[in-house]
Amino acid sequence: MIVGMSRVLVFGPKRLLGQVIEEVQRLGTVHIDRIEAKDGPAVHPLQLSEEDTKAVQVLDRALARVDGLLGLLPPLASEPVSLPTDSTLDAIDAETTELDRRVRDLTRRRLELEEERQLIDSYEGAIRVLSPLLSALSGSQAFQTIGFLLNTKDLTAVAALRNELVKATGGRVEVVSRIVDDRRIGVVVAFLRPEAERVRAVLSRIGAAELRLPARFAQEGPVETIATMQRRKAEIPAELERIDQELRALATSARPRLLALRVWVADRLAQLKVVPELAQSHYTFILYGWAPTRVVPAVRRALHGRFNGDIVVSDEPADAHVEPERVPVLLDNPAFIHPFQRLLALFQPPRYGAWDPSPVVAITFPIFVGLVIGDIGYGLLMFWGGWKLRQMARTGRAWTINFLSLRFAPQILADVSFLMRVCALWIIFFGAVYLEFFGNVPELVAHKYHLPIHPIFDRLASENQTPYFLSIIAAGILMIFLGLTVHLVETIRHRYYVGVFESLVIMLGTAGLLLFLGAQGAILPAGLGGIGLYLFLAAVVVAGISLVVERDVIKRFLWLLESTSSFGHILSHARLMAFGLAAAALAKAANDLGAQLGTPGVLVAILIAAGAQALFLLFTIIGHIIQPARLHWVEFFSKFKFHEESGRAYRPFQKSAAPGR
Repeated sequence: MIVGMSRVLVFGPKRLLGQVIEEVQRLGTVHIDRIEAKDGPAVHPLQLSEEDTKAVQVLDRALARVDGLLGLLPPLASEPVSLPTDSTLDAIDAETTELDRRVRDLTRRRLELEEERQLIDSYEGAIRVLSPLLSALSGSQAFQTIGFLLNTKDLTAVAALRNELVKATGGRVEVVSRIVDDRRIGVVVAFLRPEAERVRAVLSRIGAAELRLPARFAQEGPVETIATMQRRKAEIPAELERIDQELRALATSARPRLLALRVWVADRLAQLKVVPELAQSHYTFILYGWAPTRVVPAVRRALHGRFNGDIVVSDEPADAHVEPERVPVLLDNPAFIHPFQRLLALFQPPRYGAWDPSPVVAITFPIFVGLVIGDIGYGLLMFWGGWKLRQMARTGRAWTINFLSLRFAPQILADVSFLMRVCALWIIFFGAVYLEFFGNVPELVAHKYHLPIHPIFDRLASENQTPYFLSIIAAGILMIFLGLTVHLVETIRHRYYVGVFESLVIMLGTAGLLLFLGAQGAILPAGLGGIGLYLFLAAVVVAGISLVVERDVIKRFLWLLESTSSFGHILSHARLMAFGLAAAALAKAANDLGAQLGTPGVLVAILIAAGAQALFLLFTIIGHIIQPARLHWVEFFSKFKFHEESGRAYRPFQKSAAPGR
């Protein structure tokens, strides 16, 4: 449900501005907005003083520095400590600057060592192979040599290169190659110095770059270079370990304070940056915002308790009929529905005063997922995954997937865990109905041991296709007409009469098409076809009557076209059947393929079936969960204008949380 909001105005003398902002941030329940002329008396925006403007710059710099340090230091488990009350911006800036210098010096040295180790790994083999060949003619006045690497292990590439060079130089060239490793071939080309330009042209054309040693090794001879590389290979791991120990020691000592600094700096910065959102008269400031109606008394008590009569708090319940798009929206549902609000978080929230679809989604989405997947084995795996995420969330730590650059806060993990477990239960339920466990394994076992085990409903059986299709279409009809009914009720409640006519036209038109086409297809009794035509004609009549309210013939025609679109959205629910059958058929095919190998190939059969099932599980998690979500986001939500009549999220002005929480 959408929480009732109230408009809140806080008046007070300018001398209390900073303290009031700090108290409002501590309360963490007021969504601060920029005041507009019609919301209060003639006022002007507050401006930051020159001192505060400089403080914002220092805090921005300090926040970026602290975030950088937290990213560079090892992520050891630590708790924020309390900052001394006498901490100043200058002291914090100096402290973080010095720590930043130390950490960055160590990090830079570590990166240099890693780069040196990679260079040695890249060049050592090539130098061993090519150095004797290059050094043989190093003192010659007539000949010149060039060494390079080919990123291939196919020696025919060397033969093709030799032919090109022979043509370019008239045969006055020698090409020698050696295998460096399983990915590269080292090549040395020896030629007369006058032929250098032609040789380099050929090498440039094929993209061969001359082997040049890094500057740190280029001054030594081949033997000395190899010895230096071997010595450095032995030294670098110890140096890296020493640097890592220093970084861990710094993290142990500095990370708790950095976490506390991060919170303090972020909160102080937010306090200063919110000032321009406030307004002022000659002697007072005005803080304008929104808060849930149920917490306004607590806000008033807190401000009056701290500032006595120096602060005035005025509030007024928000009117859903007057500029509802301005009122921030907070969704508050029972605990078992709250995780399903994540499925709405991809979009703007519904407009204030509109309908929150979260309760319906909490019921229908997991049922649709179970209907599509319907496999006990997949359901158990999903439940296990959800349980593991639940345990991770209970530790209170975030989960970071570095290679995808994703970070999941504990609350997100808890919600996703609940979603997975609820969906898994429905997957297991429908898996029991279909008698599917990683496909048709129960059927194969029952056939092998002559067990009287049969599914309650075999969705792959040809005789069950029609009732399966009709049951899913019936679910689609319920979903679409629920959405249309919600829109009708909302338009009546908000006295938006054009919307009332629109809902009636689309509902009558869609119902008429369903009855008429169902009768024509012999799915419904033939007598209902005439009723369907009458309903569609009634939709045309209602569209004509609505012209009295608003003379827009094109819009009325589009309403009638929307009736056919709604019919298509109902049929879209058949994708639940299509994807479910495809998954079951593929799983059955994999198991049958393995079973055909017989007893001698039991291991091979298990490997084939397991590999295919793992692949199908991946496709199932990605595709067969997206499809039910899409049916809600597109087909269902569009019927009550969820995407067209969106609001803005409630974002209270509040204190920061420590990173990683």
